[in-house]
Amino acid sequence: GSHASFSCTVLHFNDISPDNSLLVKVLGNISCCVGRERIYQWSRTQDLSVTQQLTSGVRYFEAQVAARSRTGDFRVVCGLYGDELRSCMTEIKSFLDTHEKEVIILDINNFYNMDDILHMKLLSIITHCFDDKLCPFNTGSDVSLNSLWNQGYQVIVIYHHEIINEYDNFWPGTSINYYPPVAPVTSAELILQLEKHSENAPETKYFKCLRGIVSYSKRKCLSRLSSSRKHEISTKVTPEITTWLQEKHRENLNIVIVDYMHLSNFVRHLVYQNVSRGSNSTSVSLTNGEMSVPQEQVTI
Repeated sequence: GSHASFSCTVLHFNDISPDNSLLVKVLGNISCCVGRERIYQWSRTQDLSVTQQLTSGVRYFEAQVAARSRTGDFRVVCGLYGDELRSCMTEIKSFLDTHEKEVIILDINNFYNMDDILHMKLLSIITHCFDDKLCPFNTGSDVSLNSLWNQGYQVIVIYHHEIINEYDNFWPGTSINYYPPVAPVTSAELILQLEKHSENAPETKYFKCLRGIVSYSKRKCLSRLSSSRKHEISTKVTPEITTWLQEKHRENLNIVIVDYMHLSNFVRHLVYQNVSRGSNSTSVSLTNGEMSVPQEQVTI
């Protein structure tokens, strides 16, 4: 999976988004274009487009969404405003229309400037986009790949707001657990926490998301303001996570996300790991988006 998947649509001249702290908003507005450029460099976490991520093998997407009162649309946010969520979902749907056995998890985990009426509007947009591809939430249902294929379901939408208790086609935020819950400030601490969790992971009924992410404090970011998240963090951490996954056979992995998922063949390694778990196939094609993986437990 990819962290802040739709940050690929964020551009350095876009407006500052509401997911920032007050300090970042003030600094960004005071220094105008220069401030936005710095926010862009430290907030963006993906370079590949949504379609490129899909064809590379990403099957878990996460998003933060804000309603824009000025335009009445719903934008993905990551430090700055990105594209409409609708356009990102349309790319996913177009991919699924031509890849009938692929299944996507869309995890929308933060909302800004939204009340219940706007939530209902957004849920309607999501429903209209994916229609009968949406897998309904049922605590007793079978969500194996075979079951999803047989019923034509291709999209699981996890929506972190209580309003979805009234909607059958959306999964609640409680259906996914993140670890670590808070991003560590060093890669050494991250690896230590991931190792500890992988050895003592409790059984869970739903999804487990291991977050291969490091996040600097605001003070440290300010001290490296002329640099970027990609240079300071991601080019070091994503390869380390890939190596950690390769060191020994990791069981019970469900979802693993990183920044800049194209670094160090991260996704390709997970695809081959899935194949090695239960399939004799050694042929995995990612050039056209198709993946040959076991039907039981997979990591995305």
